[in-house]
Amino acid sequence: MKITILGARGSMPTDGKEMLEYGGATSCVLVETKKDAIILDAGSGIQRVPKMPDKSLAILFSHMHVDHLVGLPFLPSLSEKGRRIDFYGESRFGFTLQEQLKKLFSPPFWPLPLEDYPSDAVFHDLEGPFSIGEIDVTFMGSNHPGGGTIFKLEHEGHSLVYATDYEHDSRCDGKLIEFAKDTDLLFYDAQYTEEEFAKRRGFGHSTVAMGLKIMEECGAKNLRFVHHDPRHTDEMLREMEEKVASDNIAFAREGEEILL
Repeated sequence: MKITILGARGSMPTDGKEMLEYGGATSCVLVETKKDAIILDAGSGIQRVPKMPDKSLAILFSHMHVDHLVGLPFLPSLSEKGRRIDFYGESRFGFTLQEQLKKLFSPPFWPLPLEDYPSDAVFHDLEGPFSIGEIDVTFMGSNHPGGGTIFKLEHEGHSLVYATDYEHDSRCDGKLIEFAKDTDLLFYDAQYTEEEFAKRRGFGHSTVAMGLKIMEECGAKNLRFVHHDPRHTDEMLREMEEKVASDNIAFAREGEEILL
């Protein structure tokens, strides 16, 4: 699998010269094999997804908060006539995935209904393990206000776990550790410093320290911290990263490519 980080910022997109190193686009990760492409979340980074006419295309939604949806109307493939795009996500608050997305793609939030785009959208409400081409997908619930989904993608003996928008808690950490056991790559939410977390407990985000603990206990080979706080500048993120960085631990940066 080839993994490209297209957006690693949390809560809202940012810009400015002090936000260039790690990037300001919100959550979006592209996973590719020779035949298939999977997009994890539709944050503002999704506008950089290239056209891939020879690959199947699917989008997996961790949840429907705005920062994870804001880029979806600008996905280039939506405007490709006859292009099939498979959407996967959990039903929430009594609404199917299609009904949730319909709320975004309707006035007064957006002028064009999703069904009016030239592409062909196919919706899948998550019920159990499934496959997208040669990629096997499993999932578990996340500890996040309103709910969330943590995904594991496996292909040819390698795996990645996408655990953004997750707040560490002794009641659920064990489940994540077991779910992510021996994964090759763990994406983990580390939006807050320890001081910020103490003031924002219950907001649904985590810290570097807990990410390191979960990495150690699950045996993950590599760790990328994601969902950078919009108030954290490159200087702040660099200082946080320097304390823990190694050959296999880093803060996610827009444009980084990882091969598994």
